[in-house]
Amino acid sequence: MQGLGALSRWQAQHPRLVDAGLAVLVFGASLTGLFGDDGPRGGFGGGGRFADRDVLEPVTVTLVAVAAAALVVRRSNPLLVWGVGLAATVLVVLHSGQPTAALVVSVVALYTVGERCSVATTALIAVVTAAVDLVALALAQGEIRDHALSLPGFCVAAAAVGVAVRSQRAAVEAAEARARQAEVTREEEAVRRVTDERLRIARELHDVVAHHISVINVQAGVARHLLTRSPEQAGTALGLVREASRTVLAEMSTVLGLLRTGEDENPTAPPAPGLDQLPALVQTTRAAGLQTALRVTGEPRPLPELADLAAYRVVQESLTNALKYGTGSAELSVEHLPDAVAVEVRNPVAPEPAGAAGSGHGLLGMRERVTSLGGTFCAAATDGVFVVHAEIPRSGS
Repeated sequence: MQGLGALSRWQAQHPRLVDAGLAVLVFGASLTGLFGDDGPRGGFGGGGRFADRDVLEPVTVTLVAVAAAALVVRRSNPLLVWGVGLAATVLVVLHSGQPTAALVVSVVALYTVGERCSVATTALIAVVTAAVDLVALALAQGEIRDHALSLPGFCVAAAAVGVAVRSQRAAVEAAEARARQAEVTREEEAVRRVTDERLRIARELHDVVAHHISVINVQAGVARHLLTRSPEQAGTALGLVREASRTVLAEMSTVLGLLRTGEDENPTAPPAPGLDQLPALVQTTRAAGLQTALRVTGEPRPLPELADLAAYRVVQESLTNALKYGTGSAELSVEHLPDAVAVEVRNPVAPEPAGAAGSGHGLLGMRERVTSLGGTFCAAATDGVFVVHAEIPRSGS
């Protein structure tokens, strides 16, 4: 099998050399027909007007040699080769009374046309070839004998084989192209999944860490400011720092534990946070110094886990931004709609706040979470108030 594969590759790399060898082979086969015992008497309508001539007729040999030599360019010029072959056949018939000498060349030329040209062109050329050969035989022999009637069959068969080979080759190439495309698609899908997973992990880590680190940063600043003036209040702030640190370490441990888990393991992961934990989140932000007002409207109903987590993370990140860039207060509203849940966080901002324009990863992560579930998200500052609004469908999962 390896030898056949190597031979096929060599033939594909040297088409002109292969066709030159074919031309020599065809010429040899034609000479065999010329010099055989049947000679010009056998084959199509033996006993023509020139049946008594020497079989080594140089004119016939020359015509066959010219037609065979044209096969060297059969791949690039199939119609030209066919025309040369047909002309040689007609001249051989008119000269010797027989098409036998040029029959092999004609068959190969018709096969090439079928392999390289359209079906309509091939059919037309096969009919023209058969008709011209029959007319030439009639002129040379004075009549069309029974054996000569098989000539159209040779023409049609040669062209049909070429068409079949072309169709088979096209089917194989199409199958190989589909296989290559499938392989490329699999590779692209693998790359896409890896990228999506990296983004998901980065987004989750950001959401887990950013809020608590912001609380720690704010409370550490408060503790430093109050350390000498009001040690008790500074101690309270440091207690909040410790609590936030413990929380972020626990959540980080959970996330990293899930990442390290093998496929064969089945860890028991704590439930993902959702809207039912908003009161605790609001209490944390209030303790950190952000006066947060919570308003819930509509009838609360269970959400799919991913939608519930996305809504919670949007609120968490929005309150974190309000804590870092706002002026100390925020309004949080949650509206339970029949087919969605809408969350909105509004907080006053100082002039030209350093993050309210949405240049960081927080707003981008919120947008990605919401839109991946088929929801809508917008965030903008208007008249000194930064507003984050997200609407997440209940069907999001």
